[in-house]
Amino acid sequence: MKVTQHVHQLPVTTPTLFPATTTNIYVVTEGNSAVLIDAGYEHEGAHQTVVEYLEKIGSPNVEAILLTHYHRDHSPGAKFFTAHFDCPVYAHPAEAAFIEGEIAPVRVEHTLLDGDVVQVGRLNLHVLHAPGHTHGCLNFWLPEDEVLFTADNIVGAGTTWIGPPDGDLRAYLHTLQRLKSYPARWIAPGHGEMIADVQEKIDFFIGRRLEREEQIYSLVAERPRTVDELVQAVYRDTVHPSVIWVAERTIQGHLLKLAGDGRVRKADGNRYEVV
Repeated sequence: MKVTQHVHQLPVTTPTLFPATTTNIYVVTEGNSAVLIDAGYEHEGAHQTVVEYLEKIGSPNVEAILLTHYHRDHSPGAKFFTAHFDCPVYAHPAEAAFIEGEIAPVRVEHTLLDGDVVQVGRLNLHVLHAPGHTHGCLNFWLPEDEVLFTADNIVGAGTTWIGPPDGDLRAYLHTLQRLKSYPARWIAPGHGEMIADVQEKIDFFIGRRLEREEQIYSLVAERPRTVDELVQAVYRDTVHPSVIWVAERTIQGHLLKLAGDGRVRKADGNRYEVV
C-alpha cells in the first residue's frame, strides 16, 4: 500500500523470526521511475504480490533492486525480480558475496557505499552504511518524504537480534545514534508497520540494549557464568527451542561488547567474570 507520496510498503510472506511473519518490500517511485528496497524470499506468492501491485500503480520502470543485507528473508527474491524487471541488484560490498550465494547465478552489479545517492526520477535516495545487524547492512534516507528505511536495525514489533558472526553491538548502538540525527517523520522498518514515533522508537531500541547489557553484567558480577548459563538466566522459558540460537548469539554479542569495554573477561571453563 502507499504509505507516503513516493513510498509503497508491500509485506510479503517469508521464513522470518517471530513475532514477524512477513518481510517488507518497499517500492520508491517518482514519475515512471522506481526502485525496490529488499526482495523478500524466493516465494512465488510474494513475487506475484509485487508484480500485481506494480501493475496496479501504472507499471513504473523498476531500475534497480537495493538489498539492505543478505539474510534469507530479505535477499533471495532478487533472483526473480532482476529477471522479471530486467534490472540490476545493488548492495554493500561487504554483503555482495553472501547475496550472490542466495541469488546465483545472478550477480551484484553495483555496490553502494555510505554517502552514495541513488536517483529515482527526481528523487535523491541517500545511502547509509548502517552496520549492526550485519556488517554491511544498508539503510536509506528519503528526505523528500522524510522516511528512514531501517531494514532490521529497527523493526515494527519486538526487537532485532544482534550477535556474532553477523552482528556487532557497538556498531549497532552507533548506528542507532546516527539514525536519531535525521529529521524523519517515518521509519520504514524491515518488518512490521510504518513507525511514526521515530525518536521514541529509536530511544526504546537503545534503552533495551543497554538494559540487557546491565542485566548480563549484573549476573556475571554475582558469579562467573557460561553463555548457556546466561541464556537460561536471562531468557528461561520465554524463548522457543527453535530459536534458542538467537538468544545465544545475543548473549555472545553483549559479552563481546562488555569485554571490549574492559568490564568482563573470559575465565576458566568458558565462564565470564567481571574485571
